[in-house]
Amino acid sequence: MADEDLPDSLEPAIHVPPRDEPPAPPTPKGDLRVVSIIALVTGVIVIAWYLFLVTASAIAHLENLAWIQIGMWVLALVSFVCGILSLNARMARELAAAGFIAGVAAGLLSISIGFFSGLELLT
Repeated sequence: MADEDLPDSLEPAIHVPPRDEPPAPPTPKGDLRVVSIIALVTGVIVIAWYLFLVTASAIAHLENLAWIQIGMWVLALVSFVCGILSLNARMARELAAAGFIAGVAAGLLSISIGFFSGLELLT
């Protein structure tokens, strides 16, 4: 029979040459932790500023509000761009997701609240 020609499965494999080791996996690219942290920190700053602006603008007159507002627009733009860039992260995805959310939230707040407060600055 054909089964008699096959080796016994319980015998040690003496005549089998060892296999070559597979190559190591490549080092992962896409470590955008710094970009995600920048997006997260600048997003939190922008969100905190707009929350302060909405709550305290009725009771406080702030000096140099125009320069602060321009700075917040720049920070919101940096946060938004870094948040979009962190979508390409292949490592630390939770941090990248937090950076993306903070960047988009800062961008949306800057468009919604910052646009109207910017119109007040121009008048």
